[in-house]
Amino acid sequence: MSNIIFLQIFLVCLLGAMSPGPSMVVVINNAIFKNRYHGILTSIGHGIGIGIYAFFAVLGIGIAIETNLFLFNGIKILSVIFLIFFGIKSIINKTKLDFDKINIRKDEATSFLQGFSISILNPKIFIWFVAIYSQFMSLDNDIIFNSYLVLTAGIVDAAWYIFLTLLVTSNLAL
Repeated sequence: MSNIIFLQIFLVCLLGAMSPGPSMVVVINNAIFKNRYHGILTSIGHGIGIGIYAFFAVLGIGIAIETNLFLFNGIKILSVIFLIFFGIKSIINKTKLDFDKINIRKDEATSFLQGFSISILNPKIFIWFVAIYSQFMSLDNDIIFNSYLVLTAGIVDAAWYIFLTLLVTSNLAL
């Protein structure tokens, strides 16, 4: 794998993690209203959920490539259309997030499960991974490269949200 492909996958995963949405609200909420530790637990749970989705996306795309090249090309085209639609929708959407409506329980398992469930219960994440990772998949990919795709997604996501947690709970944010 070349450094350019490594950088492309890393940046795509980072930009996906950085995009605002319900996941960011849950992580920031737990970090601010509980404490830094709970924000980190939420971040780790979210990263594990993202890694699971990445695994199933890579597995599904791999099966599609091996069984039907026409299906794989169709997935690529539909994925590009989905990303364009999702981008336009996020630009047009003007709803405001309400931090006061989120339930606050102060136990570690709840924080971890909130991060995990906010990622694993969002099917748009799976579609996003199929759309993005279909651009990197081919018959020539080995298990190392596919493992890299999965691990990068989970680690980059968890690291971004841990960084965000540290940022919002630092003295700089107060």
